[in-house]
Amino acid sequence: MELAVLMFSSDDNATAKRIGVTVTEWQRWKYGDEPVPRWLWLLLRYERDRERMGPWRGFKAEGDRIISPWGDSMQFGEWMHLREYRRAAQLAADQADLIERLMTERDFYRENCDRQARFGLMLNRIFR
Repeated sequence: MELAVLMFSSDDNATAKRIGVTVTEWQRWKYGDEPVPRWLWLLLRYERDRERMGPWRGFKAEGDRIISPWGDSMQFGEWMHLREYRRAAQLAADQADLIERLMTERDFYRENCDRQARFGLMLNRIFR
């Protein structure tokens, strides 16, 4: 049944061209005139499974680790903490923004106090 679904759900011309056979040969396999080679069944199943993987393509599972195609890995137990990791990253970004804003305000008030002190000294010299 699986083989029938794989064969009848694909375009005859495109599939024949992709695997390098004639359309007639493909249709003989498809309609049962000749037995389907094992390599073809494995290829169709592999392509279907690869399509199903979508964004997880290239990831591997080894023991209790999930390994990405880029080399990063994560233990299965860490999966439960992803929400906290994301929240911690957001908090760190918010904290950096707050520090930047506070430094800007500090510089503004420092400059303002300096300006007022100079103005006050000037007024004290004039009105003694």
